[in-house]
Amino acid sequence: MQKKILEKIKAITSDLKYLWNRYVKRIEIDRPPIFIVGCGHSGTSLLLAILGGHPRIYAVPYESKILLKGKEKKFKQGMLEFDKSTVIAGKRRWVEKTPRHILHINEILNWCEGAKIILILRDGKDVAYSIKQRTGDLEKGIRRWCDDNVAGKRFWNHPDVHLLRYEDLVTDFESSIQGVLSFIGEEYIPEIKDYHKTPKKWFSAVISKPESAFGENHSQYRNWQINQPLFDGRGRWEALSEEELSRIDEIAGPVLVEFGYSLAGGPVSYEKPM
Repeated sequence: MQKKILEKIKAITSDLKYLWNRYVKRIEIDRPPIFIVGCGHSGTSLLLAILGGHPRIYAVPYESKILLKGKEKKFKQGMLEFDKSTVIAGKRRWVEKTPRHILHINEILNWCEGAKIILILRDGKDVAYSIKQRTGDLEKGIRRWCDDNVAGKRFWNHPDVHLLRYEDLVTDFESSIQGVLSFIGEEYIPEIKDYHKTPKKWFSAVISKPESAFGENHSQYRNWQINQPLFDGRGRWEALSEEELSRIDEIAGPVLVEFGYSLAGGPVSYEKPM
């Protein structure tokens, strides 16, 4: 009973704040929404946290998966909820992140006029390593990376899609984020790099680092990550065994090379394709 009363009070408070911001402070949505997509473990949560640090952008604090439900009506209902949450937060537009939406870019473009999509790409070797740390299944990780990114590649040159490489983000933050903000029509502010200074409890109520990123600890680990300053997560795949590295090349070698990444058995390097 007490829980229901508290929930009702919270809902009333949110409604009042929405009405105050919308009709007294005249805060309203003034630009199209932004969607972050990409294979999981590619830096999608990091990018969400960074953009949520912009004074005009509200970060939807959970993966809505609204496009995985496959119905336009539910998709548009979800967008209205995000609009309301954005106004309550005192911001002017929102960004949503569900990695699996990389398989549904066409629906976003067709169902949401003017939507901007940021597709983040990361070295498949590091993605496979990260997924292995979470699930114990390296092969599943590298196959998922191939499937997701091959599906997304056909949209790389679409005018409403911006390709961002994780490697560029961590090595040249300012230039990379300026490119992202220019694409979505927002001004760059240096303070955006301080995104980690605002505590976030998106995936867990706990911010401290768990003993591992495996299994039930993963949500807490993700939440700890988005509350940290920008750090370089490249090259972690080097800890894999020779057998694992060989398996990565066997499954994903051609795609790694096509996307500008080295083979697992080759030199440790990354070169941005011309």
